[in-house]
Amino acid sequence: MTRFLPALLFLLAGCLGEETCEPSGTPGLVLGQGAGSEFVPFTEGQGVSLDVAPQGGFGVSVRASTEGVLVGSVDVLLDTEIDGENVGTFLSTGVPLYCQDDGTGLLWGVVVGFDSSVYSTNDDLLALNGQEVDLVVTATDEEGTAAVGRATVTIEVGQ
Repeated sequence: MTRFLPALLFLLAGCLGEETCEPSGTPGLVLGQGAGSEFVPFTEGQGVSLDVAPQGGFGVSVRASTEGVLVGSVDVLLDTEIDGENVGTFLSTGVPLYCQDDGTGLLWGVVVGFDSSVYSTNDDLLALNGQEVDLVVTATDEEGTAAVGRATVTIEVGQ
C-alpha cells in the first residue's frame, strides 16, 4: 500500500490543481438564479417573484457568478433601483463565495430587497407587479477587489 502512496498523492495534487479560483482577468459579476449548484443568468426584463429578505421586507433572491475576485468571504452590497432611483440598499458581510469547476466563484443566499419602511404593506408590494427594476450587486473580497453586476428584471407579484 505504501508504494502506491506517492502515485496517489501525485494524482490528487493534479486533480486539485485543475480547480483553481485565483482571481484572473477583469473583476466581473453576472446575476442570475438557480437551485443546488445550478446558475442561470437573468435575461433582460425576465419576470421574477419576490421572496422574504433576511434583512427584513421583500426582494429578489439572486445568485452571482464572479470572475477576478478571490474565493472565500466577500462583503455584498445589494441595491435596488427603479427608474434610476435607489429604493433599497443593504450590506451583507461575510457571504461565502464558492469555487466552481470552471474556476469562477458562485455566491447565493442573498436577496436584493426593497426598503421595508417604504414597501411595508401588501398593497405596496402589489403595486410593484409589472415594474421593471434594476438589481445591482457589488461583491468585495478580502483584498479589496470589487466586482459589480447589474440586471434589469420585471417584478411579478400575485401571479
